Amino acid sequence: MTQMTAYEEAIRAKVCAHCIDRTGRGICGTQQWEDCALNRFMPQIIGIVNAVKSDSLHDYVHALRSEICVSCRDNQDGDCGLRSSLECGLDRYFPLVVEAIEEVNMQAAA
Repeated sequence: MTQMTAYEEAIRAKVCAHCIDRTGRGICGTQQWEDCALNRFMPQIIGIVNAVKSDSLHDYVHALRSEICVSCRDNQDGDCGLRSSLECGLDRYFPLVVEAIEEVNMQAAA
């Protein structure tokens, strides 16, 4: 298993399992694959989390906003309607994403 696959599997296990957009059968309820920001930005998300080394979630969120959110199709002139209405899955579950990636890194270091 590649490191990227390990990250993706850990994120899906930790985040998708709790996502409110899942159906009753545990299937992703988004209409299109690209409707989920986790799907659209997975490699960039992993890169950001691995680039930031901090004990503060704020530092990770700042990197997310400045590297992904600014280029997201839902960001209109610096204002994200999805994030404002709490509909952005990436924003909603970002702490779990960071946790999943850091757990994979700890396992790889052991």
